[in-house]
Amino acid sequence: MFYAFFKGLFYLLFKVFYRGIHLENRERVPGEGPLILVSNHPNTMMDPVMLALVSGRNPYFLGKSTLFTTPFTRWFFGKGRVLPVYRKQDAADEMDKNEQTFIRCYEALEEGRAIVIMPEGLSQLDGTLHPIKTGTARIALGTEARNDFKLGITIVPVGINYSDPTKFNQDVYCRFGQPIDINEYRELYEEDQVEAVYQMTDRIRVALEKLTTTVRVPEAASVLSNLSKIYKQDLLLDQGLRTESKNADFSITRGMVDAIHWFHERDPEHFEDLSHRMKTYLAKIEGLELRDDLLSTSAGQKTLLRRIVGATSVLLGFPVYLWGLVNNYIPYRLPRVVVRLLKPTVEFMSTYKLASGFIMVLIFYALQTWIVWQLTASILWSILYLVSLIPSWKFSLYYQETMQNYRQHIRFVTLFYRRKTLVYEIIQERAALLEALDEAKQRYLDRDMVAPEADPGPEDGRDAPGT
Repeated sequence: MFYAFFKGLFYLLFKVFYRGIHLENRERVPGEGPLILVSNHPNTMMDPVMLALVSGRNPYFLGKSTLFTTPFTRWFFGKGRVLPVYRKQDAADEMDKNEQTFIRCYEALEEGRAIVIMPEGLSQLDGTLHPIKTGTARIALGTEARNDFKLGITIVPVGINYSDPTKFNQDVYCRFGQPIDINEYRELYEEDQVEAVYQMTDRIRVALEKLTTTVRVPEAASVLSNLSKIYKQDLLLDQGLRTESKNADFSITRGMVDAIHWFHERDPEHFEDLSHRMKTYLAKIEGLELRDDLLSTSAGQKTLLRRIVGATSVLLGFPVYLWGLVNNYIPYRLPRVVVRLLKPTVEFMSTYKLASGFIMVLIFYALQTWIVWQLTASILWSILYLVSLIPSWKFSLYYQETMQNYRQHIRFVTLFYRRKTLVYEIIQERAALLEALDEAKQRYLDRDMVAPEADPGPEDGRDAPGT
């Protein structure tokens, strides 16, 4: 009952908190039988809850032991099917307790249940995929070995990508990878357990890299961010892809990640040069309070119909926007105040916003609805008022975003007429930068035509054997 209640509650909260939750290849998750969902971990509490909501299962979770430091948290997370993992940096003298956690995982899988594991072992929002720990492979192979490899455990890798993990009303994308057949490792496991664990762990790493837009080194994260701002829309148009397509966006971003890795490893000087040029250009236009997409060829791709619809929604939607703003301003702004006061790390920011926002909404919606009931003495009007709050809130956010786009266009036109020379210089600088990026793209596409070099690749994580 406890688990079902909170799962339903979080489903409603996530529907409000996120603009859209997009799933790809969800059918790869079996509806029953022993299952391990293995995922990247950029956003602390949000990631495991997200997998519980979209997977169609009621999984167990592995969580760090520091979650169980008080009687309340031990009760709460215990009811939430969270199993403690004792890490060296948290509880060096209690790591022997991990054996009991492993046994509970074995038993859960033998009962045909699902387990969610974040094998990076930590959550850091730096755009990288951290070394993968061996715990997933050890649990999967250990459970199958206990059952003569007849249990049929399925491992499904999942890539979680957020459009902006720290902000409200953003998008999240969950991509389910090809299931991993544990029986492929049976023979190797019976010969060399350690090697089988490492090979499966490396396969999980490769799968998660393909399912996410993470990079291998932190310095590449800012390059990817800048490249996405400047070049992604042009790439989408060049490939004849729809700029609003989520799958096309992921494919292009994933391609950019691979190209960044290639240049970082093969030609670090060229990598640094392009990185510096992008930073300089973006700093210049951001100093003028402009966005790059106004200078992009994609800026003129909107059809007349879309422009008419946009203008009409601005005119007719103003009363709805005003209603949503007036009735939601306080519960919308207060979570930001809470975050500023509590100063959580960036990885916990969305969790704090969700929790504080939920509390504020409960308090203020109840108070506001009570006031309406007092003024109207009508249950019907009170219910209609309450029902209008969240949709009008969502619309007001969309309206604000639309108006910001219009303000950007007005600012660009104003700047053009006042400082034409500067605008022309920026346009020329952007054109030169795009030409350099086009040349780099072509060089990357032609890479297989030159003599191959040894590809150093990422480390296999053998120095990180923890769970």
